[in-house]
Amino acid sequence: MSELRPDLDRLIEFHKFLLNFRNIERVVHLEHAGKIIKENDVEHSYFLAMMAWYLASFFPKLDRDLLIRTALVHDLVEVYAGDTYIYADEAVLSTKQKREKEAAEKIVNEWPDFPQMNKLIEDYEVKKTDEAKFIYALDKIMPIILNLISGGVTWKTMDISLEKLHKNKKDKVAVSKEVNDYYEEIYKILESSSHLFPAK
Repeated sequence: MSELRPDLDRLIEFHKFLLNFRNIERVVHLEHAGKIIKENDVEHSYFLAMMAWYLASFFPKLDRDLLIRTALVHDLVEVYAGDTYIYADEAVLSTKQKREKEAAEKIVNEWPDFPQMNKLIEDYEVKKTDEAKFIYALDKIMPIILNLISGGVTWKTMDISLEKLHKNKKDKVAVSKEVNDYYEEIYKILESSSHLFPAK
């Protein structure tokens, strides 16, 4: 057995890191045990990874394992940067890139023994691969799917109109042709689903 393998203390440290990831709440809501709760980053990343795995066989040009691993790490910078709500005020949004860059650097410094994770975080941030673009776009439609399932609870709670949603999502999702096709289908459904949005 290699002497370079992580010891138990290092495994415990990594588990603590992941628990901190779980503590990051997103604005998106879901139903659990009859209650409406906020989704956390671990749940979101797991759902995204499973969705990517499910879709991978239908898009054979994409590397399945790379899709799954990219989905698992895509939001890890939020352990230190926090989740930035897409409709936050400009003062918060303007610092997002800097906060996430600093968070990525901190993760690299703390986890030099996990270079694959660090590389995938970087590749995702710059959308270097087709897999990163696919996950980036899929990440943008997952909250929409969750809102379809939950009856638009987040959109109603946060006063998000279809127009506001579409303005924010359309160009981002367009980086992946495969995912954009799904978005266009979803958008048609949303256009005839005014009950999912706050009353005008």
